[in-house]
Amino acid sequence: MTILPIFIPHLGCPFKCVYCNQQLITKSKIPYQEDIKNRIEKFCNNNPDNEKEVAFFGGTFTNLSKKKQQEFFDSVNLFKNKISGIRISTRPDSINQDILSFCKQNNVKTVELGIQSFNDEVLKASKRGYNSNIAIQACYLIQEFKFKLGVQLMPGLPKFSKKTLKQTIQTTIDINPDFVRIYPTIILASTELEKWYLKGKFHPLELNDAIKIVSEMIQQFEGHKIKVIKVGLHSDIDDRNIVAGPYHQSFGELVRGEILLKKIIDNFENRTLMISVAHISLFKGFNSRMLNSLKTQLNLDKIPMIIGNDLDKDNFLFTEQPAQEYW
Repeated sequence: MTILPIFIPHLGCPFKCVYCNQQLITKSKIPYQEDIKNRIEKFCNNNPDNEKEVAFFGGTFTNLSKKKQQEFFDSVNLFKNKISGIRISTRPDSINQDILSFCKQNNVKTVELGIQSFNDEVLKASKRGYNSNIAIQACYLIQEFKFKLGVQLMPGLPKFSKKTLKQTIQTTIDINPDFVRIYPTIILASTELEKWYLKGKFHPLELNDAIKIVSEMIQQFEGHKIKVIKVGLHSDIDDRNIVAGPYHQSFGELVRGEILLKKIIDNFENRTLMISVAHISLFKGFNSRMLNSLKTQLNLDKIPMIIGNDLDKDNFLFTEQPAQEYW
C-alpha cells in the first residue's frame, strides 16, 4: 500500500493534548483544497499501478463538521477511480455509527485511532478525555463496519508502568487490529508535558528502556499476526524542538537490532553465527552497540561469523562451517 499523507495539524481536535505539537512534528499548515487536488493528481501520476490511499493525518478528522469533512472527501474522490480509498486518523471518542456510515459513503477504507494507551490511569493523567472502554468500543465498532483498523500507541506517557504496558499489549491483542503504530513519548517544545518536565513532575523513558519496551511490544504483536507499520517519530524533526525523551533518528533500526539480539540469545549455539548482509549494519552500527551487547550477554570475547549472501534478511542460523571472520 502506497500512502499520500495530507496533514491537517490540530484541525478538529477538541483541545491540545499534553504531549502534542503537530506543527513541529509535521512542519505543515492546513492545506487548501486546490493544493490537495494538485498533490493527489501528482501522486496518482507517479504511482499508476500501485494500490494506494490518500490519508488525512494530524487532526481529529471525524470531529470536523460534516461540511468540512465532505470538502476533504470531495477533493479526494475526484480521483476515486485511481485510488483504493481514503484513510483517516481520529480519536476514539469521535467515533459512532453515524460517523462511520458517513465515512463508508465517502470511500474511507482505513480508520486509525490515536488511542495511546488502554489503561485508564494513563489516559486520565495524560488528559486524553476518554477512558479505555470508549477506546475499546470504538475499535470494535470500526471493525463491525468492515474498515481496516489501525491503532496508535504511546508508551511512556504519565503513569506509564510495566503493569499499564502489559494491559495495553493484551487489550490490543484481544482487539486484533489490522496494524499498529508505536510512538514512544517524546517531550516536544511548547507542550504541557514540557512544563511538567521542567518542574520535575514528569520523567520520560530513557532511550535504552524505550528500545526494550518497543521491541517487546513488536514481538508480542507480530507473534499474534498484528503488523507494526511504524516505530518512532520521523527522523527530520528539528533537534531544537525536542526537549527530552527517547528520540533517535534511527530508532526503528535500534529496535530491530534489539529484537534480533534477543532471538540470537534465545537460540544460541556455540557454533559459527551466520547472518544476512542486511544485518551487518545492525551489528556494526551505532558504535557496534548490538555486537557489544551480544558479546557481553553471552560472555564471549569474539564471535565467529559468516555473512550469508543468500540468507533471508530476517533470518540467521548457527552452523558448523568455519568462520569467515571474528567480530
